[in-house]
Amino acid sequence: MEITYQNNSGARYITCFLALMVMPVSAPVYSQENTAGFDPRNFSGDWERETGIVAFANVPGSARSPANVPMPDQGSTKEPPFTEEGRQIYLENMPGYGPNRREFERNDPIGRCEPAGIPRNLIVEIIEPHDTFEIVQMDDRIFQFFEYRHDWREVWMDGRELPTLEETWPKWSGSSVGRFEGNTLVVESIGFDGRTWLDKFGHPHTEEMRLEERYRLQDANTLELTITIIDPAIYSAPWVSDTKIYSLNRDRYHEWDEQIYCIPAEEFALQDLYGTGNMVE
Repeated sequence: MEITYQNNSGARYITCFLALMVMPVSAPVYSQENTAGFDPRNFSGDWERETGIVAFANVPGSARSPANVPMPDQGSTKEPPFTEEGRQIYLENMPGYGPNRREFERNDPIGRCEPAGIPRNLIVEIIEPHDTFEIVQMDDRIFQFFEYRHDWREVWMDGRELPTLEETWPKWSGSSVGRFEGNTLVVESIGFDGRTWLDKFGHPHTEEMRLEERYRLQDANTLELTITIIDPAIYSAPWVSDTKIYSLNRDRYHEWDEQIYCIPAEEFALQDLYGTGNMVE
């Protein structure tokens, strides 16, 4: 492409050439809107939280807000299956929410602009319009793009095996592979950075944590997700989340995007303004 510029006097021209790089795309991208009929294996789209629980599971202190779709019965709240070590680490955390809430001293990693990681990004605890994430589905992988702070994640669907802990290294979103069991998308992950929390209640994990996520479409507009954590140092048994419910927003691409990023100087100034007390260590 050739672009020519002329200065104010009209006496001189600068011509430059722009080379357009075309990236090869090896697999098609699917869209619920462009699919004829309902495909129960097509998870593409912008998904917004309907469940009111903002903790990893239905634990004391969590709450439900009115929802637009029927919610599954989660039963009564119950404590996580902590080990003694896990409970101690949890009590040493200083979240701003939940039964372990601290008023003016907090050390939530999000308050220091650290990544939320997985599974916290999936819980989409932030209020609208950021309580959403987008799934882009291809033949060989799935991408998840999280509105809040514009984070993203990659799930490989090409049949590769999940790496062992020795074959990987700690990452904010771990290493993930997926497969279908019938119409349920099963995602297994390993290799997480231990600095992230599971949720805003301060539930911890170690670098040895393993996750299993199970996604299922109730219909073309309703997605359900359950997450299981296996982390024997912190939890004495696999810990299964409540059932997260999301609704498809087909008009999301028409809506205004705030482009919210986490900039430490602005984050700390906002905390000072509202008196959140989040500690900067």
